[in-house]
Amino acid sequence: MATWVEDITQALKNLSGQATNNQICNEVQRIRTQLLPKNWEHMVMSLIYNNTADNPNNPGKDLFRWVGRGVWALQDPTETNRVSIYQKNAMKSGGQEIADMQEKSKQISRTEATQEEVSLQEYLPPESIEEITNILQTIKQYRDYSNPDSSSWKEYVDEFFHILGFSTEKKNPRLTVLNVMGANHTPRAIVGFIHPGENFYEIVPGLSWESYLFFAANYYQIVWGILTDGLQLKVVHYQGQEINQPTYWSDIDGVFQNEKIDTFCTIYKMFSYIKGDGGKSIADHGKRQRTMHGRNREDLAERHLLQLEFWRQLLDKAKTKTKLHAKISPRIKNCISVGAGRRGLVFNYVVRMDDAQVELYIDRGEAEWNKSVFNAFLQHKAEIEELFGGPLDWQLLPDKRASRIRYVISGYGLKDEDQWDELQEQLVDVMIRLEKAFWLSITKDIPK
Repeated sequence: MATWVEDITQALKNLSGQATNNQICNEVQRIRTQLLPKNWEHMVMSLIYNNTADNPNNPGKDLFRWVGRGVWALQDPTETNRVSIYQKNAMKSGGQEIADMQEKSKQISRTEATQEEVSLQEYLPPESIEEITNILQTIKQYRDYSNPDSSSWKEYVDEFFHILGFSTEKKNPRLTVLNVMGANHTPRAIVGFIHPGENFYEIVPGLSWESYLFFAANYYQIVWGILTDGLQLKVVHYQGQEINQPTYWSDIDGVFQNEKIDTFCTIYKMFSYIKGDGGKSIADHGKRQRTMHGRNREDLAERHLLQLEFWRQLLDKAKTKTKLHAKISPRIKNCISVGAGRRGLVFNYVVRMDDAQVELYIDRGEAEWNKSVFNAFLQHKAEIEELFGGPLDWQLLPDKRASRIRYVISGYGLKDEDQWDELQEQLVDVMIRLEKAFWLSITKDIPK
């Protein structure tokens, strides 16, 4: 069974070596025999871009080139394929070379050097090539009964790590910490799970998954980060405050389904190295640093992660019910805002660790204007609250420039992840009612 990249290559060959996005996808669909996953066209385009010399961060091979205006072509076969530095190093001991080095490794006592002194390039898994082959075949058996479109796909991804010798500890719907199975060791890696069909590179425009994972790794004191949707796999090594060049497999699913032992040996070597705590843990590099204001960086990182995921989930829910925040992206803040149709007026979602609120915030930079607008709304208080369906908290804030009218939801907040769904549904419902209650007053009575 051909891999996705092989089918894309064949499709371009069938199309005389050059074609548009739509032509390539149509030809891939024609020649690929198995069931196509959801958003497979996006996967095809991602694989093309990841294997082109026109991508400055190309983690794969130079198989394709961009012609222009949505047109792609096969790369000149005489061009030299580029692979990331870490992948080159890892490849040096892949496949048959692992078997060749088994005999040599018997002459070296592992006790003569600490784990920290053994680089990934020098590291050799203790298992034989036959044992590694059996592990690959076991993964394939699980893959044969799994579907990327099913709700159990994440369980298959977890099982992949179990087979490699890791236990999995779920931290939130996106994050899982890997520990060595059967032992109480320092966590070895943190996994960011991306749903198949989602953008594999950015969680929101301008914020990469690698940066998101960096916050998590920093919080949990881990130096290895793994991004995967079960179809692709990216391994990142963090050193201090830097993100090293990742090692990336654009079609790990093809490696499993086609039992590509040479490539899998490279993958297995890397995970075996991670399991042995290659690269040390962050905790070994000293005490946790503090910010300029004395606040713990790890505490900030955890809250940032929670905020991003909370807003992502809330906005997904909101977009099915209202267009008000449809163009807003999740962000690392305790609130997200959108204009209310008049300068100086915004509708805010706000979430704190223990509670949340929806508000109309009044601030045009002029205290006199802000207070006059608040009072204009206050004259219609009974009418507004009747439209809203309940009482609101009217805050003139006389000692501050701004004013606001809000509805607070108490009892749970950002820290209560098991109740996020209920809280988010309430916030969206309140926002819809708040906009409806103020819409007529904003459009009629408030100056532009």
